[in-house]
Amino acid sequence: MSPKTVLPARPSAIIFDFDGVILDSAEIKAQAFAEIYSEQGEEWGAFILDYQRKHGGVSRREKFKHFDKTMLGQEPTEERLSFLSQRFTDIVFKKVLSAPFIPGARSLLDAARGPSRLFVVSGTPQGELVEIVRQRDLNPYFEIVIGAPTKKHEAFTGILALGLARETVVAVGDSITECSAAIELGIPFLGIRNGPSPTNFPEGVLSLPDLTDATRLLGF
Repeated sequence: MSPKTVLPARPSAIIFDFDGVILDSAEIKAQAFAEIYSEQGEEWGAFILDYQRKHGGVSRREKFKHFDKTMLGQEPTEERLSFLSQRFTDIVFKKVLSAPFIPGARSLLDAARGPSRLFVVSGTPQGELVEIVRQRDLNPYFEIVIGAPTKKHEAFTGILALGLARETVVAVGDSITECSAAIELGIPFLGIRNGPSPTNFPEGVLSLPDLTDATRLLGF
């Protein structure tokens, strides 16, 4: 299915990614992966940052599996995955709580709340994501907050099952992960090219540097 090039005005629902879309926190997490694997040598730093920036919507456990297999040549145990995930949380949690909003994000949330049903779908673990949303006082905006281990395609499908016509929904994200899920399901997608290594979205996908113009673009 080809990418949607036209976004619905005043969509019935907006599905937001979180890091790099609502909060300017994607680079915080990219640097955390680099820090965790710094003992493997500087030569891996660029590889880790590039992979994280291109796969922002994938859960951290899946990324740790990839990094361990690529750099260490072994499949990580569940015990190691739990250890790495907790270390990651220890590094990023407080930083995310103080991260600034992406330009235009708060204005879009304020304008869309009411006319549209708003959702968050993120690769951040569910419990951690819910707590960050709560501590950032964002609960009033979102009907449902969905984190890992639920994958983007599954989450989007579940949201559509709430009675939403896919052509009236907009998914907003900064990675290929959510872009691909939206295209596969026929959901119009708006890409965000934020951060030091913006995603190269497929031809025909509308994208913006941030959300400054999104409120006007979506007809609010």
